[in-house]
Amino acid sequence: MNFSEKMTELDKILRKLEGDAIPLEDALSEFEKGIGLVRDCRAYLEEAKQKVALLTDDGEVPFDPHKKEDA
Repeated sequence: MNFSEKMTELDKILRKLEGDAIPLEDALSEFEKGIGLVRDCRAYLEEAKQKVALLTDDGEVPFDPHKKEDA
């Protein structure tokens, strides 16, 4: 399963958990699947970030959306 498919599956799980009441056992199972998918996606994003850093001249990621720029 690729990154986009994992994100789609996470969306389905979220909708299921936010939707109608489901048995606790099912909710826990879906939650567990979701946590696994989140971990996989985070690992993929971290790997992608490292690749980008290696490909830039100074080893820095060229754009960090969380970094405040000096005005």
